[in-house]
Amino acid sequence: MMTIFTGARQGELLGLKWSDVEWETKQVHVQRNFTKGRFFDTKTKTSRRKIDLAPTMLLQLKKWKLACPPNEPDLVLPNEAGQPMNYSNMMSRHYVPALVKACIATKLENGTIEGAIRFHDLRHTFASLLIAQGENIKYVQAQLGHSSPMVTPNVYAHLMKPTNQEAAERLEKTIFQGTGQNLVTIQQKGVTA
Repeated sequence: MMTIFTGARQGELLGLKWSDVEWETKQVHVQRNFTKGRFFDTKTKTSRRKIDLAPTMLLQLKKWKLACPPNEPDLVLPNEAGQPMNYSNMMSRHYVPALVKACIATKLENGTIEGAIRFHDLRHTFASLLIAQGENIKYVQAQLGHSSPMVTPNVYAHLMKPTNQEAAERLEKTIFQGTGQNLVTIQQKGVTA
């Protein structure tokens, strides 16, 4: 749930500490990642960012904070021993079972998984949904922590509408329905379309 609502990378989620959750501003502050058994600084300077949290996600985090095993590093997603969670264990013990439970993937008799989506695809889903609901591309870029302003439009260009009748209508309203001055000025000069 945290991935689909934040678009955070797998290592960023595994590196989150409770002190990174800013309850008042309803954001999570990505400051590190955990990969290959170690904590690292974020991938780039722009990867160190604050991601807005939806009310449902905030509520789920509050519930999880009460149920989360106490742990020395104060991790949001520790393993059962209170240590940083290994990526492979996260996938096999939590992610794949969640996909199966949601009927997104099927566990076959031989133990293999059919129809599973990659963990990173949740990040793409987050971005795709923001773009589909018309969010500003700079906002999407900031939430994802992309290092270059061109990464986001290059990766998600296929989702952006080539036409926008609503924008044309908003422009028309801006010109003709402001104070009426724009239309009056045009008529006085005898200018026609």
